[in-house]
Amino acid sequence: MKKKIVMCSLLLGTILMAEDSGLFAGVSYQIGKSHLDEKGSTAMQQGGMVVEQHHNVIDELTNGAGIQLGYKQFFGASKALGLRYYGFLDYGYTNFGSKILHNGEDYYTHMLGYGVGADVLWDFINKESQDFGVFAGVGIGGETWIANGKEIQEQNLPKGKASYVNFQTTIDVGLRSNLYKHHGFEIGMKIPLLEQTIFEDKDDNSKIVVSTSDRTIVKHKYSFYVSYLYTF
Repeated sequence: MKKKIVMCSLLLGTILMAEDSGLFAGVSYQIGKSHLDEKGSTAMQQGGMVVEQHHNVIDELTNGAGIQLGYKQFFGASKALGLRYYGFLDYGYTNFGSKILHNGEDYYTHMLGYGVGADVLWDFINKESQDFGVFAGVGIGGETWIANGKEIQEQNLPKGKASYVNFQTTIDVGLRSNLYKHHGFEIGMKIPLLEQTIFEDKDDNSKIVVSTSDRTIVKHKYSFYVSYLYTF
């Protein structure tokens, strides 16, 4: 009988200490790397056909922030295993330097990532008012890249088209903690899987230019982040 009472007490203690389900909101600081691949060619008629080609491949740091809003739920008596579902919005700024615009000015981008995601949660340490664990999940949504230099593109590549809405999927992994029921802290890594063509121009021409083309591809390679989450 005493053994049963002890076991019930331990089980009840674990349940009381376990992390609760609930709505949550979070903010994060993010730092990572973005990749740019810009390739173009110009054919000019100047006494003869002159063809100029260029190809720029650049990797630069991306700084940004993000917000999350969602719901988490835990299963079983121990509540060690759970799921969370959320919507997210990320922002990132990248300066790719002065090679792209060909006028000495820096070429920079503002990236918005948005969508929904789902993570598996596992708390491997449950202490009084303290839970520690890991998470892994996937996200699906879109990316919007907004770059400067629009007036230069309109002047030199008038038929060029920018793409502002692109499909994206992501993988998320990291470490997490939850303190005093309401306060969560996380360190994680987000990996976008798809590259985006944000500008493309084909067979453009003017009075002195017979043909010109240009294509700019970007990829947000990864971001490390630290997050604070509040559970209501």
